Amino acid sequence: MQPDIVYVSKERKNIITKDNIQGAPDLIVEILSPQTGYRDREIKRKLYLKYGVKEFWIVDPAKQTIEVLTLSKNGYETEKVYPADAVLYSPLLKGLEIDLNLVFS
Repeated sequence: MQPDIVYVSKERKNIITKDNIQGAPDLIVEILSPQTGYRDREIKRKLYLKYGVKEFWIVDPAKQTIEVLTLSKNGYETEKVYPADAVLYSPLLKGLEIDLNLVFS
């Protein structure tokens, strides 16, 4: 799989090699398109869950939303769906705030 954006914490930077990432990133962001929507929401979601990606964002440019999902013992749970006029807060990356007006403008 090739996610649109990945984040690996400093504590786990040893999984990053010259050729690829040897393990699950801490955070993955997928940006939906009409051609990739099902694949990103269903197929990739299951793979990210299987390998333990802690946080998964689904960016929907058509709806202008970002869904933040967090890993729990029961699978992924939707933390929140942020609209375009909100400020996104990451449960994983404490202190990270993203003004979605800037993202979707």
